[in-house]
Amino acid sequence: MKFKEGKTIGKLYIEKHGKKLEVVIRWPKRNDVVKIWKFYNKVIKETEFLSRITPVKLSDERKFLRDMINGIKKNDKIYIIAEHDGNIVGSVSVERTSMETHRHVGIYGICILKKYTSIGLGSKLTKHVLDTAKNQMKLEIVRLGVYHKNKIAQRLYKKFKFVY
Repeated sequence: MKFKEGKTIGKLYIEKHGKKLEVVIRWPKRNDVVKIWKFYNKVIKETEFLSRITPVKLSDERKFLRDMINGIKKNDKIYIIAEHDGNIVGSVSVERTSMETHRHVGIYGICILKKYTSIGLGSKLTKHVLDTAKNQMKLEIVRLGVYHKNKIAQRLYKKFKFVY
């Protein structure tokens, strides 16, 4: 699907405690920066499994989002957000490696708020981003890193045949 800032890619309906939640999957837009900043800093507080453990400054988040959108436009990055009730609850990305001899390789990353884990959101986001990486970016290999103690993530990665 061609990138357009803020464009809805799809909607997911996820069951949680017997309730159906509508989650909007969409491309980011520049004015999402505060929402993304709040989301990411909340995830940092909730888990020990991110590569970053200190809060992100808003100025750094602005640079991240600007670079991400520019990378999406160049077909070197995919960054998709999941939104529920106007709040960002998850994000997933694949970034093409910068080494010229490894342009067929991407690095995968995912963040989901704790209360939205183990209900299928990670699987749906991962399927979408991997399909896009293969079909749009023409990546042949997608790599990731996972902490040994992160059993929730390991279950997700096994579903998608990742080896770690």
